[in-house]
Formats: sequence, C-alpha cells, structure tokens
Amino acid sequence: MIMESGLPVGEDIYLDTPATAQLDGHPWHPRITFDQAPRLARLLSTACFIIVAYLSGARVGEVLNLRRGCVNFDKDTSLWFIEGLYFKGAEGEDGNKIPEGTLREDPWVVIELVSRAVAVLERLHESHLLFPNRLKPIKQTPGKEPKRRGEARSDRIIAEDLAKFAAWVNERCQQLGRKDHIPADAAGPIAASRFRRTLAWFIRRKPRGLIAASIQYGHAYTQMLQGYAGSYEAGFLDDYAFEDWLFRMEGIAEDEQRLLAGEHVSGPAADAYRYRVQAASREFAGRVLNSERHARDMLGNPLLQIHHGEGMTCVLNPAVAACQLRGSADDSMVTPDTDDCRPRCQCLARTDRDIEVIQERVEELAGIVTDPLAPPIRHAREQHELDRLRAIIEDHQRGAQE
Repeated sequence: MIMESGLPVGEDIYLDTPATAQLDGHPWHPRITFDQAPRLARLLSTACFIIVAYLSGARVGEVLNLRRGCVNFDKDTSLWFIEGLYFKGAEGEDGNKIPEGTLREDPWVVIELVSRAVAVLERLHESHLLFPNRLKPIKQTPGKEPKRRGEARSDRIIAEDLAKFAAWVNERCQQLGRKDHIPADAAGPIAASRFRRTLAWFIRRKPRGLIAASIQYGHAYTQMLQGYAGSYEAGFLDDYAFEDWLFRMEGIAEDEQRLLAGEHVSGPAADAYRYRVQAASREFAGRVLNSERHARDMLGNPLLQIHHGEGMTCVLNPAVAACQLRGSADDSMVTPDTDDCRPRCQCLARTDRDIEVIQERVEELAGIVTDPLAPPIRHAREQHELDRLRAIIEDHQRGAQE
C-alpha cells in the first residue's frame, strides 16, 4: 500500500542519534543503520575492554567479571577506584577454592580514562556485567528452555572480539587512507593476557611516553601502586619485574660492550660502575629465569643496581644516596629517583653517553646567557648551571686523557 501511494521509501532504517565524533575533520562514520548497530556496539564494547584491561593491570578474568557500578571516585584523594572479584588464590574460610571468585578488599586505582570507558559500557547495555557475552536481546522460542542471558565473555570469545576489532580498524584505515593500521603480529592472534605485559614494557622503557593527552605511563604506574595492582597478590608487579629484568640485562650488555670499546667513565662512582658492569655480565649473562617472581628476586642483587638517567648514571648504594629513594633503604627492590639526582651524590657516574647529553644542555644554556633580554635573576641562575656543567665536562675529558 505504501509503495502504491508513491511516497518515498528509504533503503534502510537509521538510528535517530547522529555520529558526531570527528576523524580527520569528518564524521567518524556515516549514518548508522539498525542492522549496523549491533556490530558497532560489539566493537565499542571491545574498545572499552582494551582500555580497561590495558590500563588497570588486571587479569583478563578479573576484567571480564566487572559489574555495573564498580567505579568510584574519592574526592579527598582525587583517585578513581574499581572494585571487582579476584579468582587466583580465592579461598573460603575452610580453605577450599571459590570458583566464582570473591570480592577484593583492595580496589584497583586507575586513571580517569578507565572510568570513562566503564561509563560508556554502562550506557551501552543493561546487563549487570560490563562485558556480557550478548549485548542485544535474545529471542526466545516457545516451548524451549529459556537461554541464559548476560553471561560473562570467556577468554576465547574476547580473543575473537579482539581479532574482529583489529580487522575493523584496518578496514576503516584502508577506506580513509590512513597509515595507523594495526599490523599483523608475528606471534599470532592477540591474546588479552598480553595487555599486562605490554603495559609493564611501556612503564619500564617509556615512563614519559604518553597514554593519552598529558597522561604518562610513569604517572599511571604511580597511581596503580596505590591499589590492588600494586600488591604482590595482583601479580602485576611480577610482570613488571620480568620486563625490568630484561631491560637491565640489555643495559648491562650494552654497558659492557662500550667499556670494552674504550668508553670513559668519571664521577665518584666510576670504579663501582666498572666493577658492577663486568661482574653482572659474568654472573647473569645467559641466565634462564623460571618465573616472573624469580625475576623479582634477582632484581635485588646489588650488581644490577645501575640506573641510567638524563646525563647521569646512578650506581645505587641506598646507604649513601642523596636522592629521595623509591622504597626504603633496606628494601632490596629500592630504586633511585633519577629525576631528583643531587650533584654531590656519591652514587654518580658519568659515561661518554652522559657527557654527550650534558654537552647538549651546555649549548642550550650558552644561548640563554647571551640573551640580553633575559632577566638578571635567570641569567645568574643559568650562568651558574652552565659553569657547573662545563666543569663536569672538563673533569671527564681530563680523566680520559690520563
């Protein structure tokens, strides 16, 4: 009847809500049809899973079992918390394992980006689980047993969702002529369990790298340590320790090669630096670790306490360190605050690589002190720093010639 009336009939039924987000100055997606909505909703849910799993340091099962209303904001501390279940080591008073998990006493401390992802999920569907297996209503067949609704996704299902998400992103990149596609992984399909190790890798190697906007990995890690993710029961510290071990062993190997090639080292801890590099290489080169926790135990060895910073190297001895240590002096896992390095600290050593960085800073300061418009106070401060750095370079070069 409608067709016979001559009224125009659309080819699809569209959602009333327009796509307002912009990508390269254009709407991220054309008008969305009802048939497209379920797939896009699933992709959005997967994107939120990636954010929560990656930036919380939680295990996959813990993320998949998060409930609606799990996020809280503490106005006194300005921290975001996520409450949830834990499964590994969950036991009842009788000592028997609790397969359905139990509520953790300590929540995760997360950055605001995670709380925003949770808020999106709570608007996306009505399930009590943040990541239900099904997002759309289930059609029931009369006379048959009703299907279960809202079960949490399994590891297998979330792995399939991640593969579909990557395929969709690459499809959109090709359509829009973008080059930031997701490359194929040589190790095969991406498993959700790899998010924790990837986060640990970036925190250890790129602490000043940006997660989003002005949020750095180092800042996120500092917040995470205040909650459940910072406890040894959470397991994330073991993942981080393994990445820390690999990073330090790579550094020791490079340090030894440079010493053998004639790199000069100056500063009060120069002798300790040379001894530790050579001894650590003999002790740990080729060492096979049995577990991530084994890596954490090994990191307490004094031979591995060499920390490269910006234009300096810390050969840490907690008893004489002048900086604000991360941890107590009697803790085997204590690390220096290389951003708070004190010029007179007895743990300081300077390699040729450090001197190159200092030389760049000298050239920068030389331009500042010759600026006639610089305020007198700033001129005096920068001139003092310039003289100090030049003295460091001269002392290093003088020692290299002896």
